[in-house]
Amino acid sequence: MKSRKYETMLALLSGLLLSMFAAADVQREIEDALGTRILPPGTELSAHNAILKELCAADKAADDAWRALKSRAEYDAYRARMRERLVTAIGGLGFERTSLNAKVTEKIQRDGYSIEKVLFESRPGVYVTALAFVPDAMKFKPPHRGIIVPCGHTTEAKGTDLYQRGGVMGARAGFVTLVYDPFAQGEREQVPGGIGCSPHNRYGALAALLGQSTAQQRIWDGMRAIDYLLSRDDVMKDGVGCMGQSGGGTMTSLLEAVDPRVVAGCPAGYVCSLRVVADKCGPQDAEQNVFGQLTFGFNHAGYVLVGGNAVRMHCTFGDFFPIAGSRETYGVVRDVAKNCGLGERRYGMTDVAGPHAWTEGMRMSSLQWMRRWLTGDASTPEIDVEAMRRIDEGFDLKKVDCGLVGAAINVTPKGKVRELPGFKSIYEYLKDDLAVARSASATYQAAVAGRPPYRAEAVCRRAGIRPLEQIGVSVSETDARKTLADGTTVLSEVYSFGDGIKVPAVTFVPKGEVKGAVLVTDDRASRMIHRLRIPKTLAEGKAIMVADLACTGETGGLKHTFYGCKNPDEGPAVMLYLLGKSMVGVRAEETIALAASLKERTKKPVEVIACGRTCISSAHAFAARRDLLAKVDCFHAPKPWAESVRNSEIVPFANVVHGALLDYDWPDLLKGMEGK
Repeated sequence: MKSRKYETMLALLSGLLLSMFAAADVQREIEDALGTRILPPGTELSAHNAILKELCAADKAADDAWRALKSRAEYDAYRARMRERLVTAIGGLGFERTSLNAKVTEKIQRDGYSIEKVLFESRPGVYVTALAFVPDAMKFKPPHRGIIVPCGHTTEAKGTDLYQRGGVMGARAGFVTLVYDPFAQGEREQVPGGIGCSPHNRYGALAALLGQSTAQQRIWDGMRAIDYLLSRDDVMKDGVGCMGQSGGGTMTSLLEAVDPRVVAGCPAGYVCSLRVVADKCGPQDAEQNVFGQLTFGFNHAGYVLVGGNAVRMHCTFGDFFPIAGSRETYGVVRDVAKNCGLGERRYGMTDVAGPHAWTEGMRMSSLQWMRRWLTGDASTPEIDVEAMRRIDEGFDLKKVDCGLVGAAINVTPKGKVRELPGFKSIYEYLKDDLAVARSASATYQAAVAGRPPYRAEAVCRRAGIRPLEQIGVSVSETDARKTLADGTTVLSEVYSFGDGIKVPAVTFVPKGEVKGAVLVTDDRASRMIHRLRIPKTLAEGKAIMVADLACTGETGGLKHTFYGCKNPDEGPAVMLYLLGKSMVGVRAEETIALAASLKERTKKPVEVIACGRTCISSAHAFAARRDLLAKVDCFHAPKPWAESVRNSEIVPFANVVHGALLDYDWPDLLKGMEGK
């Protein structure tokens, strides 16, 4: 009897051990399948490069469209359309032109000029701090011509020596020169700790969700700076000049494009070409990227040509905005000027030695340009570029007058506009706009009520999700098809999309009847993190596909960080933004195509398990194709967009759908899954 019991126990133990060993073998096979690379080595940047290729083609097409203009009439009509579309794309310029409430808080007399500390409101409670450098009235009889100087990306902004140097030189040349702080720089902190350049992107992503932009707010500040200049008794009323370096070059370019009062512009350290910038250093900060601008042909040549004013580009040989791109864009400008009879002297380029900087020679060149075009002095000689280069040889900024230093630059008592009575941050205005949008949007109300037809239309329109037949996808299976020890079939496949992006996917199909289908997407680097989920799913009789969507997993290579953001999808997301697209929409289309393939294989509606940033794209895919997707389970999901707007939080551009909050918030798209 004992022998028989021992034999039975031994058999049971042996069976258990064999089962455990078999399970362990299957687990190892699953891990091998997940860990095996599907795409060829060296394709980590393939998604990035596919998006870059599309951007380059669109930028080149924009250049070609400018060169195709053959008369002044064609040019005038084209630039008028470009300006209108640019203004629409930034969110419009419909802010109310309220009182500036301008005042001079202090006046300081210097040798040959004076400095006035100026405070005005571009919107009620949105304080702008500036320094006005005013010519000596004994040497230059008022009224004077005015110039505004938008500052580049330095924390000190108007307090920076090189920008004040431009003000000093402008005043000594006879111009009232206004150097003002951008928001989040200088004295214009908007939220606690929000000082520097990165807040431009913080605001930009939140504003984009409401169909607005950083460019819109910054252009408005610049236009109100012009309003202030022209309100002064000592400034002539028929136009101003604008000159600035780096981010100030960006704002000079934007202002000369949209505000006809800018008669002469001298952008420095910025104008290049979008394709060269995106390739060599990645897309830059939020005001430099306008939603969909390349869809209507607006590129860097457009910044120079749209305004119809006199523009001189200023560049350095060693700039991280590569001078090769600057010269290419200047070639487009020269061709248009010749083809359309705009005059050979109306555009120019000064290029000097040095890194990314506003050199003394560039400032001198800019002021000579202002004298020619602001004063109308036709006798002004052509700018001698070689002479400008010689000025910079051995020049030491520390040995010349650069205005004020230290706390003396402050316009406000404590150097912070946030501490002024009546202060209102630009983020507060976004919150107000969110509240208005939600109460006014019938589509949003329909989304909250869970009425799918309205929701699907809004989602597809905002995110750019096309019908499946228009997406364009083909599937190729690799040589890695195998059968596991438990009879599970493993398929390694590549889904190739019409935009050039390739999505690798591993699919596990259980032996016997398939009772369901699951698609797993994740923004993390490795498919391996889902290795423990697969046996459980297979035991339920469900097929499971684990896929690397665009710029994740195998295609998650990082070429450029976007202002310190090391997510590999952030730079490509901004490039898509320039193309009028979103990373959310691209991934939603991929999710739909993968789910359609999985459903065709299993004949079952597809459940989605989404992690991280892919939760947002999965929610969009579900809203667009509720007939295809049974449900979406989200893990480690981002916050609702509206919550981020209300709390002025950082949102990656990879999570942004332009204007979406005018219709819906992304978690609303998952409501009513049980009642689809």
